[in-house]
Amino acid sequence: MTTRPTASWHTFNDQIDPHAIISLLPIHRSQHVAVLGGGIDGLTIPIAKYVYDGNVIALEYDKNDLDVLTAEVERVHLTNVTPTLVEGDDLAATEVDADGIVVIDALHNTTSPARLFSAVADLLPGGGWMLIADWFSTDARGDTGPAKSKRVDPARVDRWASENDMTPITRRTLGVQRYVHVYRKRRASAN
Repeated sequence: MTTRPTASWHTFNDQIDPHAIISLLPIHRSQHVAVLGGGIDGLTIPIAKYVYDGNVIALEYDKNDLDVLTAEVERVHLTNVTPTLVEGDDLAATEVDADGIVVIDALHNTTSPARLFSAVADLLPGGGWMLIADWFSTDARGDTGPAKSKRVDPARVDRWASENDMTPITRRTLGVQRYVHVYRKRRASAN
């Protein structure tokens, strides 16, 4: 079973202001942030500009997408982005040292959203944060997103967060079609 997201239905920036999303995050300029599904049209470059004393690990499953992102990062002269190919479509085997992870439109693009969520949560240290942005599973006026059968209801995302020892920081509705949830991983308990 693969957890590899496929191409997104629409680019994230077509509908969402990246700066409005960044304002929801517990992020500061020297953090290390991994971005899954950010590409050149998502949050990778805006976050890299925000964490100018930190870095961004841009996780991509497709070599072509990685090459396009690398070219764009060079074009805008960012030196704090590390484009990283997820080998063998296995995010759990990827080594990521990040304070936070952003996951854009990946849950509805994978065969096992629960496994993807768990793999991302496992990459985070205690106190680390995760942003999940995806599509509501309900019908909405003007809805042009992915098939309803592939969408992941936010209640399921909350359940997975609880199962992975994560607490909610904020939940937002983006228009009538999309949602953003931000979670923090509980710190390891001291003995």
